[in-house]
Amino acid sequence: MTVSDTTAETRAKPGRPRDPQVDEAIFAATLELLAEDGYAQLTIERIAARAGVGKASLYRRWPDKVSLVLETVSRNPERPAAPDTGSLRGDALDFLLTLVRYRTLHSAAITAISSEALCNARFGEAFRAGMADPVIAGMRTIVERAIARGELPAGTDVDLLAALPPALLQTQPLFIGRRPDEAFVERIVAQFFSPYPDESESR
Repeated sequence: MTVSDTTAETRAKPGRPRDPQVDEAIFAATLELLAEDGYAQLTIERIAARAGVGKASLYRRWPDKVSLVLETVSRNPERPAAPDTGSLRGDALDFLLTLVRYRTLHSAAITAISSEALCNARFGEAFRAGMADPVIAGMRTIVERAIARGELPAGTDVDLLAALPPALLQTQPLFIGRRPDEAFVERIVAQFFSPYPDESESR
């Protein structure tokens, strides 16, 4: 999508609201270039050219490439928030299915920035703060609610259990060779977030 730079310059002045058309053009250009060439080859100049705006329009909105990339990948409405279905299994299933759909939507871009996070300390910190930490926080909320409802024991290692599903989703392509799907999510939930039947009831 091409947006006139005149609109960008006018709407980006201090005290005036940002033009959503300019924002969308920049976000779309960033995702396209991440998918095509990866994070290392991404520059503000190339994003501006692809979006049809001037570099000043980007710098008025984001101080650097890191900030722009993280907002681009994390802004999608498909990004999950912790649900409250009333059960551990329901919460975990809804949350992780939404997370997988979100990751599928931006798979190439997420792969590019995940690789960069491993070798770039500054970007890694920003990636964890902007991408990983919110996901783990959502899982932590789900686990803590389950403990409060009595679905999990009080001594449950909340941090470990909250980090487990995101770690499995992140590493499956590397170790298994395919992207996570709904069936993989259901296996995670069945194994770690579904209550075991009471043995006394089966006797």
